[in-house]
This record gives sequence, structure tokens and C-alpha cells, in this order.
Amino acid sequence: MAKIKAGDLVLFFYNDSKKWLLKISKKEQFHSHIGVIKHADAIGKEFGSRLITNKDKYVYLLKPTLHDHVMKMQHSTQIVYPKDFGYIAARMGFNLDKK
Repeated sequence: MAKIKAGDLVLFFYNDSKKWLLKISKKEQFHSHIGVIKHADAIGKEFGSRLITNKDKYVYLLKPTLHDHVMKMQHSTQIVYPKDFGYIAARMGFNLDKK
């Protein structure tokens, strides 16, 4: 698996409702309710490994997917999420046979 380096985007995964998409920098730290994570500790580790915070909580370092990027990026306009688009397409009567 690939190793994390400065400038990489990494998904810090704690649980399904707590995950953060961060750009790794040697001098940065991430502070949250689960503790402090030094970005420098993530550099050189492989995606899929885990770090421990100063509060003895584990955070997994994951390679972000396209879905993670869409869900975590800042939106300057209205975003239609995949689940909403499915509903909109069904209500409008889209199907593969129509052009």
C-alpha cells in the first residue's frame, strides 16, 4: 500500500459519524474531541494504518474515495447528493430508453 507524504489528502476515520478529510502538512496538528493528532506522525505511514491520539483513541488513516471528497468538500453552491439525485431522476421519469 502507498505511504502518506506531505501534501496528501488523508481521511482521518474515527467512526461512521466522525471522519475528517485533511491535507497533510509536516507542521500542522489536528485538534478534536478525541484528542490531538500531529500530521508529522502520519507521514511515512501506510494508508490503512492507525494513529493513537493523546487521549488514547485510535484514528485510521484512509485513502479518500470520490464519495469522501464530495461529502467533505466545502460547497459554494447547492450540491445534489447521490441519494437525492436518484429520487429526482425517478420523479422526473428518467430511464435508459428515453433520450
